[in-house]
Amino acid sequence: MDDPVRDYSYQGPVSAASAAGRLMSKAIDLAIEEKSPFPDRAVFVDVDTPVEQREAAMGRAARDGMSVVLVSPDLTAQVVSPEQILERDAA
Repeated sequence: MDDPVRDYSYQGPVSAASAAGRLMSKAIDLAIEEKSPFPDRAVFVDVDTPVEQREAAMGRAARDGMSVVLVSPDLTAQVVSPEQILERDAA
């Protein structure tokens, strides 16, 4: 399994108290138990991150073949595949 902490560099510094930080922590715990519902290679991004920063993080992740988990403040999440991001960016 890749080191998921590295993935924060896509979005910049993220507080462990943020929704993305909290859900990523849960995902790591679940991955240890082999029960994570998220892709092994994923970047967790707060949905309320400023648009330019969020879009840049998503683009970098997609180019690296990584999915993006968009996390709402209530910890609901949407997984976006790299293919979906690249198709959207190409349109």
